[in-house]
This record gives sequence, C-alpha cells and structure tokens, in this order.
Amino acid sequence: MTEALEKIQSLFQKTKTFALFSKKNSEDYKLLAKEALRQILLEKKIDTFSLPDHPEFRKKWSRLLKNDDTEIFSRQTFIRIPKNQCKIKELSCEENNDFLSLVVTSEKGELNKDTIIFEPIPPKADAAFCFFEPHDAGILSEFEKKIILPPKEKIVFLASNEKTFSEKIFQIIKTVFLDDLPSPAISTLLFASLITETHNFVRPISQEMLRFGSELLSLGADKETIKIILNEEKNISFTQLLGRALARTRTDEILDASWTFLSKKDLEKTENLNSSPSFFYNILKNLRDLIPFRALSLLFWQKDNGILAMAAADEEENLIPLARIMGIGLQSKFFTAGPFNSFSEAELRFRKALEELNSLKM
Repeated sequence: MTEALEKIQSLFQKTKTFALFSKKNSEDYKLLAKEALRQILLEKKIDTFSLPDHPEFRKKWSRLLKNDDTEIFSRQTFIRIPKNQCKIKELSCEENNDFLSLVVTSEKGELNKDTIIFEPIPPKADAAFCFFEPHDAGILSEFEKKIILPPKEKIVFLASNEKTFSEKIFQIIKTVFLDDLPSPAISTLLFASLITETHNFVRPISQEMLRFGSELLSLGADKETIKIILNEEKNISFTQLLGRALARTRTDEILDASWTFLSKKDLEKTENLNSSPSFFYNILKNLRDLIPFRALSLLFWQKDNGILAMAAADEEENLIPLARIMGIGLQSKFFTAGPFNSFSEAELRFRKALEELNSLKM
C-alpha cells in the first residue's frame, strides 16, 4: 500500500463527513470518478457533500446518475433573537406530531418575523477530496460560504499522473472497503470515466489499464449505455461542424499549436449557433485526435457579439503559462477568451502570447 493510500485509509477511520470538490469546468472523466466516489460514500451511509453543481454534466450523464441530488449532511440553523430589543424572560419548547414550537416570553411585547433572524450554519467537512491539482488549491476559497473546510492535512488532492482517475477511485474503494467490490452502477461510472479519459483507449495506454477496464466489465459495467450517451453528442450536426473545423484547421510547428476558425455561417449551417463552450471543447477534443499532435489547440468561432476563442491541451500544465499571459484563470484543460472584434485580432493576441512564451523558453 502506498503512503497516499495509507493516509486515505486513516482518514476514513477518523472521518464522519466528506466533501468532494471539483472545478467549475472540470472534464467529464473527473466528474464521473467523483460521482462514483460520492455514490459509494452514500451507499455506506457516510455524510457526503459535493461542490459545485454541474447541470450540463448531470443532464448528459443522467442515465448513470441517481435521480436524487440530496446530500445527507445534517443542517444547523441559528435562531437569533435580539436580547435588548425583546428582553427575553423565558424560553421553552413544545412538540406535537407536526411542529416543534419555541415559546418565547418577552417583557417588551410580542415578537414578529422581522425581529427574529434565521442564520444557516454551513455544514462542516471533516475531510475532503479535490479532483484537481494542489497548485489550484485557491479554488477552495470559492466554497467557504457553503461549507466549513477541513484542515489542510485532511484534504486529498487527486492530481493527474500515469494513473487514470477511474483507477485512483477504484484503489481507494478497495483500500478502504477491502473486499466490498463496487456495484454495477459504480463500476459503470468508473468505466465511463476510464473511456472518456483515454478517449476510448485511443491515447497510449498500458496493459494494466486494459486489465482494469476488463475488471470493471466483469463487475457489471454497462458499456452499451455509455456508448449510447457518447454517441448522442456525435449527431449529424456535430459531425458536420467537426468536418468544417477540420477543413479550416492549420498547424504551426514553430509555436507547436493548431489553429481552427469557424464563421457564423458555419454555425448557422450546422445549427450550432447557440452551442455552449463545453460543446466547442468537445469539437476541439475530437479535432485533436484527427490532426498531427500539437501541444496546444486553438479554436476561434464567430458569434453576434464578436469572436470567441478557446485554447485546449491534454495537460493543464501546457495551458497555465498561456492563461497567465492572457490574464485568464484556468479552470480545466481549456479556457475561453473574448469577445474580440475580428478573427485577426483574436489570432494576433494569441500569437503574440505564444511567441512571448517561446522567447522565455529560449
């Protein structure tokens, strides 16, 4: 057992409540792995809180997700009554089948709803799993209003490395719950995570990874439902736009980047004028599988309010320097910028940034 798994095993022995955190624009494979961990924790009656909400993800993968979005954290609320204003003489409680009543005896007249203050107390997590890199720990501050964070030593970061996120969660399940193997539903989530992270095993994979995929199938992973979900994205409209994107792509060996430009007419002809950034990221991901490899891929598309741009890479580390120069906070393996006034303005802005990065390397 590795040192990291020993730490996680120890956390579970001492922890009653867990929080699971991800980035706002997190990739599907991380969110699927996160959901698998959430479901196993809920199955074990362990209080679990998951942030933030990802409505597009939940809609896309609804066949694999549980219908109830309720977390099982106990909630607390302060009921504040101003002492000087009300001059409380006595407090007591009365309870019947329908209500728990707080009886307040005041020497300064009756209380009303404007007098009493209800203040929710954020739930407290004893430990947390973060589905992002340690250098992105600043993201945790976004959640402080919704949950009381655990101490730093009880926060586990699941970083990208040679193991997929699906494998990481499977290792945690086996380490913590020993011989209690994942259910078919959780195995399906893990297999979906594995498929999406490896691009359906297109990317270089190890024999160990293939054996892991086979093990998930033996545990009842529903690959047919996963196939249906993934194929829903690749409708004729998506395929037509992907074809146009391929025709409008050029590669740049010096800057180690690919450049793709889509006009408003391209989007109108393929009925994708109002598509979301995640849709265009999916276009860019598929595009990267079809062209000669480049460290970065850039996509520019035309909207009514100007030109929007997206930069994507296989690893976040390849995007961080560019995002920093562009003055954009990186949330995932892609970021968006704009609007720009024209394609040439957008291209020039990114070209200058990439040339600056190249000069720093020299």
